Amino acid sequence: MAYIIDKDACVGCGYCKFVCAVGAIEERRENDRDYYFITDACAGCGQCAESCLVQCIRPAEGHKQIKRVYIDREKCIGCTLCKRNCPADAIDGVVKEPFEIRQDLCIRCGICATKCRKDAIVVEY
Repeated sequence: MAYIIDKDACVGCGYCKFVCAVGAIEERRENDRDYYFITDACAGCGQCAESCLVQCIRPAEGHKQIKRVYIDREKCIGCTLCKRNCPADAIDGVVKEPFEIRQDLCIRCGICATKCRKDAIVVEY
């Protein structure tokens, strides 16, 4: 788990669930109150924490925040695996040519790097 929700501060608005691009937040009913938990699917992008209206979401201890993700054009073979798995649709390119990550759309989740079979995606922390 990359992020932690402070249940005492959470107002249960669900906005974090709405902004989560990978569907890692679910609603659960506990102690007569709705809480939103981050499941093991969390990519660690931090969109939930940045968007939280009451700022009750924080990184777990030891979590490294991704600062930048980009494609090494020398290694990319244009297979489309990264593009097909990008939850933000931030990767453009033509099949069999090097792809590119649009930094203005990238949510810095790193999912593309886990899918690349050629280690062509560089993740900077």
